[in-house]
Amino acid sequence: MAFLPVFALNKKWMSFRVFGIDAVSYSTYSRLQKGLHAISMIIIVWLMTSGYFAAYITRIPEVKEAVSAFNVALATLFAPVFVFRMCVSFGKGYADVLRSNDVMRYAAFVVHNLIYITTLIVIVSGFLMVNRDIDVFGLFYIPAVITDPRLHRWFSDSHTLACYGLALLLFMHVAAVIKHHLTGRPVLKGMFF
Repeated sequence: MAFLPVFALNKKWMSFRVFGIDAVSYSTYSRLQKGLHAISMIIIVWLMTSGYFAAYITRIPEVKEAVSAFNVALATLFAPVFVFRMCVSFGKGYADVLRSNDVMRYAAFVVHNLIYITTLIVIVSGFLMVNRDIDVFGLFYIPAVITDPRLHRWFSDSHTLACYGLALLLFMHVAAVIKHHLTGRPVLKGMFF
């Protein structure tokens, strides 16, 4: 089979097909993936911004405690949704990336996977650092898993480091989206329903 890309102008940016595969397209994401991305984005942005606010900005103990309790409950409900998202997304588009010789596609692939892994570390370490029963909005309670104060401290430190790492990865992700948009490749369009 000969290499014969067919170039076609597609709304201010070029797309092409190689061996019948779209090399660049507006979206390769299913509606389910788009919905899970939107839910994840909203919850993760809330958890991170309110968590940083409670940890570093407010000095009012009641606010710190209320934000912490709300975030732990929300993250507990979000955890299975995020694991489901990982299962739905795992393997999608990997073959195209692996066949590609494009360094930027590899970089995006690595960053996306690091975001998944780091988010999972944030969720698990956050759950394990809690030294009391988890009240999930009064619906049910989950007993504290770990009682050793040294382990609590270790998971708390791990959680803090993972949050910093996730913030950096999300910054890189948003910067890449802005860069693509400014260079005429509206990747956000692929994430809308």
